[in-house]
Amino acid sequence: MIQINSGDKKVTFTYAKNDFLMNYFSQRLQEDMASSLDGFERRAGYVQGSNNYNLLDEDEKYTSRIFRIQSALTKTSEQLHHVRKYINRYPFRSYYLSKGISQLEYIQYHIEALYHKVHTIHEIMLLMINEVYGLNLPETKCRWSVIIKKISSTEAPLVNVHAYFKTFENLIGLRHLNSHRGYYEDEEKDKIDLYYGLFFYKEEANGFKIDDEFKKLFPPALTRYKLRQYKKEKVELVDVVIRESEKHLHNFLGSLLPTYEAHLLQMVGFEKKSVLRQLFETEQIK
Repeated sequence: MIQINSGDKKVTFTYAKNDFLMNYFSQRLQEDMASSLDGFERRAGYVQGSNNYNLLDEDEKYTSRIFRIQSALTKTSEQLHHVRKYINRYPFRSYYLSKGISQLEYIQYHIEALYHKVHTIHEIMLLMINEVYGLNLPETKCRWSVIIKKISSTEAPLVNVHAYFKTFENLIGLRHLNSHRGYYEDEEKDKIDLYYGLFFYKEEANGFKIDDEFKKLFPPALTRYKLRQYKKEKVELVDVVIRESEKHLHNFLGSLLPTYEAHLLQMVGFEKKSVLRQLFETEQIK
């Protein structure tokens, strides 16, 4: 939570999960959305239960479109935390094994989801640039190669998008291989599956009889230990992804503020200062 006091005025911003939203752009966006909605139902032409988007002023529509994209960015980022929770637990073990899903396959499924979410965040960042800068590109054309023909790659938001991509370039590459080629390779997973007998225990859960002497080659305690270690490594990977992603998103969103405010100025014809901006300026004068 951030709380700013100036005289008898106070502004408080609270976000439950996403620290990256604690930046001046997101706070300004939240304030502008709240201002647009305040008394909205009293506007002429408002119809309860209908789409009243047309009643918004142009600057309010601009804010609304951007807020929608930031909401998608927030939800996708939260799903990284969900991936962590899924990987960290393997519920209903007997049921999953009876359906042919070992813990390794369960983890693989969610690691693949991680690749996709990391890539999706990058795609939404490009959508955000398109909207904030007013490029009016169709969503299917919001690609890096197209955007840098319209905006210099030295612009702060693009620098931050590129930094995000370079950080996760390997995972994004794995996502492409997984999506378009069905590729997934994990040497440690294969080793646990075959060398530590998980494959055979899964087959046993499916009714296949395994000779007791053969099972002695794969002590269950050793198999469980290897699975715990493997899971721990994957959870640590997700933790790093979450930490780095949120750091980049914080920098990226914060860097959008000057362009956002410049577009608002152009739309309304005067500087539409937020309460937050007024408080900051008051504090600076002191």
